[in-house]
Amino acid sequence: MTTWLLAVMLAAPALQTAAPLPPAPVAASYKVGPQDKLNINVLGISEFSAQNVLVDGDGKFDYLNFGRIDAKDKTLREIAAAVRTLLIERKQHNDPTVTVDVAEYRSQMVYISGAVRETRSYRITGAETLVSVLASAGFLPSSGSYVEVIRNKPVPGTKYRFERKALEMGTAEPFPLQDGDSIVVPEAEKAFVRGEVKAPGAYEVTSGMTVLQLIASAGDFTDRASKSSVKIVRTEAGGKPHEIKVPKDLSTRVQPGDTVVVGKRIF
Repeated sequence: MTTWLLAVMLAAPALQTAAPLPPAPVAASYKVGPQDKLNINVLGISEFSAQNVLVDGDGKFDYLNFGRIDAKDKTLREIAAAVRTLLIERKQHNDPTVTVDVAEYRSQMVYISGAVRETRSYRITGAETLVSVLASAGFLPSSGSYVEVIRNKPVPGTKYRFERKALEMGTAEPFPLQDGDSIVVPEAEKAFVRGEVKAPGAYEVTSGMTVLQLIASAGDFTDRASKSSVKIVRTEAGGKPHEIKVPKDLSTRVQPGDTVVVGKRIF
């Protein structure tokens, strides 16, 4: 049921005003930064615990009167380890158990463009995932078969690609977003069908698509079609078109930009 609802949210404009998804759990990989607020808890010793500790602009915070701790681009587990080390170094405890969680997330922005209903920047908090932002943006009928995330921190231009169908069906691995991520939803790559099919036109090309599948998308053959007279007109890199004869089983793979031509039967 949950998967069905998510798929509908991604596809149907009428549901864009539906109740928001519940907040995603904090990912183990979440990197703390300036303006985050942290809760620090030391098991069994309340005087060593601190709530709503603000991470300053330099990425550091004051931990009670024990010193400053660097939190920038560190995970919660790494910060907890740093607090533990500081307590031991200051001879406050031999083996403290420290946990750290986020009390309040800083403002972060991701950007989404391409074939979506709402192309704009999105404010996120914490470990929101790619699916939750796509649910807010909404796919268009012309959206392609994949979604690309361009990660700009720490190395600009790192790219991740996800199959759209897996995202819609909830079978893709959760992908927590980070501040500065760019999400690109390309237009569907298309091929053209001409000749003796019921609905000539341009149709989306999916991975591994065959001529048979493309003709099915075009409504199948007409009664006048010659199933043994099917060809592909393909333009190569140099710009010169050439023809490819398609076997009777129509198993030839289609490429974006191809034109499939179905000939007429001679009576």
